[in-house]
Amino acid sequence: MVRVKFRYVVVQIVPEDDNKKGGLAFTDLSIAQCIIKNVQKYYGDVGVAAIRSGLKCKYCNEQTRIAIIRIKHRPHRFVTSILPLIAVVGDHLVKFRTLYNGATIMHCNKFIVNFQKQFLDQKMKNITMGQQKELLKKVMNIKGVEK
Repeated sequence: MVRVKFRYVVVQIVPEDDNKKGGLAFTDLSIAQCIIKNVQKYYGDVGVAAIRSGLKCKYCNEQTRIAIIRIKHRPHRFVTSILPLIAVVGDHLVKFRTLYNGATIMHCNKFIVNFQKQFLDQKMKNITMGQQKELLKKVMNIKGVEK
């Protein structure tokens, strides 16, 4: 028996218009559907058949707009090549910024923790103490990641 190998891609979802009042709420399902739709557009049925069984969005943080996408080892090239070309998720204009590619979800978690610490350092310079605690609680929420 051969074990199934996965690759994990850490992406940041950058909205085109950040001044929208309603905020952006991305779900795991909407991100996965968007990726499948774009793989269909650029690679056709072969690409969709290759990624469909192993594609899953494992983690999505609305505050920092970071997501972890799991893909099988060989077809991960289909997904990583179309990520910069994705322009719409749901009804929002966005850009995907690939931050990290990893073989294990633990390394992705370590990368996200370091990335979010840097994010917090930048954001906490200009806010009060009460707002700092609330922001820290929202940003460092990594419970949603399954191992």
